[in-house]
Amino acid sequence: MRRSCKVAEFFDGKTEGLNLIRLEHVDVKLGGRTVLENINFSLEPGMFLGVIGPNGAGKTTLLRVILGFVRPSSGNVSVMGMSPSELKSELHHIGYMPQQVLFDRNFPVSVLDVVLMGRVCCIGLFKFPSREDRSAALESIKLVGLEGLENRQIGELSAGQQKRAFLARALCKETKILLLDEPTSGLDMPVQQQFMELLDRLKGNLNLSIVFVSHDVNVLARYADELACINRTMHIHGKPKEVLSSERLKEAYRCEFDFLVGQGRGGKTEANH
Repeated sequence: MRRSCKVAEFFDGKTEGLNLIRLEHVDVKLGGRTVLENINFSLEPGMFLGVIGPNGAGKTTLLRVILGFVRPSSGNVSVMGMSPSELKSELHHIGYMPQQVLFDRNFPVSVLDVVLMGRVCCIGLFKFPSREDRSAALESIKLVGLEGLENRQIGELSAGQQKRAFLARALCKETKILLLDEPTSGLDMPVQQQFMELLDRLKGNLNLSIVFVSHDVNVLARYADELACINRTMHIHGKPKEVLSSERLKEAYRCEFDFLVGQGRGGKTEANH
């Protein structure tokens, strides 16, 4: 798929000093209520940014602003050098995994069919997938470790396998930016760990830039390059160790933070990592 000259700068090794995503003084009001206020941050190519905060803090809204689904009340949003409304055909570089994917477990749709839905922006509406589209979908299925299950009905998979299928859907369209909204919610700890290790490998192998939204500080502190904590406004943004040891994190959660940190690898708290 052809890329604009502006977008090519971000993916052809000419990335020094460029931000894939940049938000400046962004406010969002929904239904007369301020959901986000004075949000500032940037995502550099190859970065894994974890966005944390309590429930109802505006984390999902933040992703929707980046995607152009929600228009800010004020401020500037830049994605690959353009406003979200200008992306249009360039949206195929952005993979999005929403917090919840609602589907009928008994509906006869295969894993391959689900992953091919991620190619809609490449295929076009009301068109059949080409051999190239099917090849891209099968490659994504292989990347997430579901090879051999492509013809299995999605409802027959375990919760962890379903999450991998939806991750494959987000990856199968020349994805360079991956936006994930609570992708490990509902999974037990070992399966969460497997998902995060998979994501870490994919980031390196595919040179992905990731924004990962979660309320689970434990998970993100192990893998993210930087953490941004929001609760309507940006409370702190920096390296995981700096964020976890900051008093401003407690302020954001408005409660004692000890139970959120918990025990990390080898019995050490995550604040020591």
